[in-house]
Amino acid sequence: MYKKLFSSFLIILAVFIIFIWFSSPWQADPVQQGPSPSPSPTPPETTSPATTIATEITEEEAKAIAVDAFPEIVGPDTAKVRFEQMNDALGERRSWEVDDYSADLNVEGARHAQVWVDAATGEIMEFAIHTGKKGRPDEPVLSEEEACACADEFFQGREEGAVLERRPDVSYMTYTSRLEGSKEVAGFYGVRYARLVRGVPCSGDGCDLEVDAVNGETRRFCKTWALDEDRCRADTTPSIQAEEAEEHFRAYLTETYGDLPGLTIHATLLKWADRPLWTKDPSTPVPLGWEVTFDNDHYRSLTWPRNATAWVDAHTGEVFACDYRPDLT
Repeated sequence: MYKKLFSSFLIILAVFIIFIWFSSPWQADPVQQGPSPSPSPTPPETTSPATTIATEITEEEAKAIAVDAFPEIVGPDTAKVRFEQMNDALGERRSWEVDDYSADLNVEGARHAQVWVDAATGEIMEFAIHTGKKGRPDEPVLSEEEACACADEFFQGREEGAVLERRPDVSYMTYTSRLEGSKEVAGFYGVRYARLVRGVPCSGDGCDLEVDAVNGETRRFCKTWALDEDRCRADTTPSIQAEEAEEHFRAYLTETYGDLPGLTIHATLLKWADRPLWTKDPSTPVPLGWEVTFDNDHYRSLTWPRNATAWVDAHTGEVFACDYRPDLT
């Protein structure tokens, strides 16, 4: 009796479950699916504090600075502005890049500009002026000496001009006119100015200029000013002179690399060794050293010949850095 009742109960329960299963609204039809559910409502847009740019100079102020510096190239309505933040061996640098590419460079005299404005101080740390290359002469109009005179004139009246020293190694590079079949035309002179600290030039800090070899205009300016002068504590009068520094250098090369056929020293100059490689720790003093520029038969035989550099401490004679690579190919 009880077994029959229990069996009947199980049958009724099974039928009930099957009925509920096929009649439920959430059960997908095996042949034709219903419409997809509506997407979740989009929350209102908010400004995340993590993405807020903390600067003393606003975007509009940076644009105004660039327009004021280059009124014939950078327009308040045509310039584009974007924020840049870099964190490298020189430390954290924040700047506004103001660009104006609105001009047609096929039109004579038209120019484009890129201007980098320090986001903390409003100082222009770098700019580049681009012009059309069609119609330029094949050879430079200005000599190297004339280009250097134009570069010197650029710094007249500028604050950093009083603590800069023009370096003797001036370079020259051609431009390429793509509208004339990638023809090489007159280019620019690259002129380097080293920052002076207590009368001694820095190896890293300073200014770089590119001077147009046709009309003497400054096409590019870049200023690097990262060194804290308080770190330059060494006596600026070297304990060893250049000749003795070269002896220490040669002994180091022989001990480290053996004989280097064709070894030639091109320059031995007294400088602060403030390049990032040796200045990562801001608590350490910056060495005063003799910068020895050299090459040898191996470096001169490379596809792109180059020089190497070694540093000799101007007071101890220790070679504390050398970038020579005997395996370079």
